[in-house]
Amino acid sequence: MNIRFLPGWVVVLAGLAILPVFGQPQKYDVQSRLVQVPVLVTDAKGNSLDGLEASDFQLFDNGQPQKFVVDSLGSGLAPISLVIAVQSSGISAPVLEKVRKIGAMIQPLIIGERGCAAVVTFSERVEWLQECTNSNDAIDGAINRLKPAEPRAGRMLDAVAQAVDRLNARPNSRHVLLLISESKDRGSETSLEAVARMCESSAVSVYAFTYSAFVTGFTTKSNPITRFPIGLRRTTPGRNEPTSPPIQARQPVSTPPEQRVDVLAAGEELARLDKSNTAQVLTTLTGGLVMPFTRQSALEEVVQKLGSELQTQYVLSFTPEDRTVGYHRIELKLKREGEFVLRARPGYWAGAGQ
Repeated sequence: MNIRFLPGWVVVLAGLAILPVFGQPQKYDVQSRLVQVPVLVTDAKGNSLDGLEASDFQLFDNGQPQKFVVDSLGSGLAPISLVIAVQSSGISAPVLEKVRKIGAMIQPLIIGERGCAAVVTFSERVEWLQECTNSNDAIDGAINRLKPAEPRAGRMLDAVAQAVDRLNARPNSRHVLLLISESKDRGSETSLEAVARMCESSAVSVYAFTYSAFVTGFTTKSNPITRFPIGLRRTTPGRNEPTSPPIQARQPVSTPPEQRVDVLAAGEELARLDKSNTAQVLTTLTGGLVMPFTRQSALEEVVQKLGSELQTQYVLSFTPEDRTVGYHRIELKLKREGEFVLRARPGYWAGAGQ
């Protein structure tokens, strides 16, 4: 969430009308009580603000001031654990052709020498192509193995759920999930409510490189799309075989409307986004960003933009004094005069195990 303020105190109401949005919460145990809040600070021109220290920030948890430490590039940021989740639907074939060309950019521009990246693909099923590694060749090789699958499947939420679980198993690192996909889920069995709670219970930042499969097809020189009738897939040249029933029949399991709790005004907005823009919901909840692209050059630009952002973040870490189970709003203040933009996660979910 980007919030702009006039000269004076700069405040990010990180919990402003964002959550809780969904219905009766599910409980997730959290092993550590340490809460990490990655923060991007930019000036009015969009340039990153360097040299900030702990004394420049104030942090509140449910309105209560907290003691915290600040890590930055200068003081030593934790390495990045990245999961790249790519939609491999048949309709995304032109996009996959573009994505296969950015594999060699991940290690030098995003994760650096100390980080690692894993690659997972999702269409009618979720498939892991590469576990977390720092090898540029291994990352590039996994991305080059991306192939189009079921024409219209795209189980984004199922992939996100698995990615969050794997990232949570990697301590002492910054957890980042990169979605390269359409903006909307296509047929996951995991509900958006459950995935949202998982993201709130973890320290994962979700970023999304989104595209329109229809528009992107016109920006690819070749035409790699192979159109099969729904319910058929090709296994060997010239042969089609039946597959499972059309994926459209598998819809996300949603919380019944009567069980949803719309506590804050923005709940209505996120409920609307629930129906049209899954990626926007996930990035908003975690302090990430949606970066649309169409052409190859635009995709390469957003890769560079993500790498620059992750290397210029400040990471505020604190141990909450309030151990109340439930959603905790985070509020940040920057004690500097001027016009700045801060982007951070709006809050976190404290589970019973915290």
